[in-house]
Parts: sequence; structure tokens; C-alpha cells
Amino acid sequence: MFIPHPESSLCTQLARGSAIVGLPLGQGAIRIFYEGNLIGAENLRRYRDRAVQAAARLVHNYPTGYPTIAKADVDPREVIEIGTIRLSTGRLQITARAEDLSWWIDPSDLEDLGA
Repeated sequence: MFIPHPESSLCTQLARGSAIVGLPLGQGAIRIFYEGNLIGAENLRRYRDRAVQAAARLVHNYPTGYPTIAKADVDPREVIEIGTIRLSTGRLQITARAEDLSWWIDPSDLEDLGA
């Protein structure tokens, strides 16, 4: 799981609080999938639910991923790794400090994540 680097173009292109997941590509880029819940779906209100949705897009028809506009191939400097997600259980493990995430992830979501 990632957040955008504060000085990256992703920071302004994605909705604040978007969950971002990704895997490295062979040529040095990272393929990311994201979910920002711009439509306000009830089942995507929590950050953890958005992360599971983004991860499901990544693994669908792997390695191509789900056909969506909510993906991009980015330079690794555009994102900061903050943890991992186990798709089989939906368990998120946040390895970054809460104070380093609060500018992107809402405090209620950080509390829900145990960060």
C-alpha cells in the first residue's frame, strides 16, 4: 500500500484519502490501482474498504489487472510505501507512523486501522 509523495503530481491528481496499491513492473515503474470513492458509495467509506477494492482490481486478471481508469504506471518516487494488504483476509498492516499519514488518511480511518 502507498500514499502519494507530498510533492508528486499524484498528490493533486487523486482524491485525498484514496487507497493506493501497486506492484513493481519490470522496467522500474510501479503499476498502481487506487480507489478514492468519488461517488460516495456506502461500502467504500472506510480507507480499509477502499484498499481492498483497489487490491481486487490489481489481482483481477493478473498481471493486467481490472480494466479501469483508476490505475497508472508511476515512477517509484511518486509514492511512499506505508504497509501491506493481505487480500485473502482484507487485513491491512500499516508500517508507517500515523503522523506521517494524517495529511492523506483521515484520523477516523487511522484509528480504524490501529495506526
